[in-house]
Amino acid sequence: MIDIHNHLLINVDDGPKSEEETLDLLKQAVDESITDIICTPHHHSGTYNTPADVVKEKLSEVKNIIDKHQLPVKVHPGQEIRINDDLIDELRTGEALTLAGSKYILIEFSFTELREDVDEVFTALRELGLTPIIAHPERCRPLVKNEQILARLIKEGALAQVTAASVCGEFGSDLQENSLELIQKGLIQIVASDAHHAEYRPFMSKEAFEIIENELGKSYVEKMKQTAAGVLYNQ
Repeated sequence: MIDIHNHLLINVDDGPKSEEETLDLLKQAVDESITDIICTPHHHSGTYNTPADVVKEKLSEVKNIIDKHQLPVKVHPGQEIRINDDLIDELRTGEALTLAGSKYILIEFSFTELREDVDEVFTALRELGLTPIIAHPERCRPLVKNEQILARLIKEGALAQVTAASVCGEFGSDLQENSLELIQKGLIQIVASDAHHAEYRPFMSKEAFEIIENELGKSYVEKMKQTAAGVLYNQ
């Protein structure tokens, strides 16, 4: 299993604050049968900015923890980038990162409002040969209120990623129901953990896939796992 969205890097955002907390998350990922983790710290989200050089430095710390404890998991660089005015310039300079060096980039919207230039930015990303993956649209109020916006962005070539905890009902039954409906309608292509802490915001991918299989069928699970693999291997 491959996880494309999480917060494992130490002391860069609202994720783990110590080596011990990151180790707990890594062990939890292994227990979930996750083999590869694309680490995606917040970038341009509130007070959190994690440029490429910081990501690579902090990723080395995580790799050292993995080696020290001989854990059967690999980590890769990425960012969860809040859509912003400098995005295209930072991609050109290398300060902004795609997921594991692929053509896929994880884009976060505000939870409460949509920028007016979303279409313009997504067009610019496509012109760079990149495919935006919209992070947790089920938690973005404007997309929940107007599903057609999400549908249009997907039709134009974007992908979307649901949070495992949303599927598991951790954010409420309404959000769980909406998440499953979006998956069934083809408006969500990937499940990812968005894990921050082994206890408070854990990896729940295994449980999420079990729920999807029970509610929608095994074919949905297989396709979503394949899509995540396609991101990692740049397919």
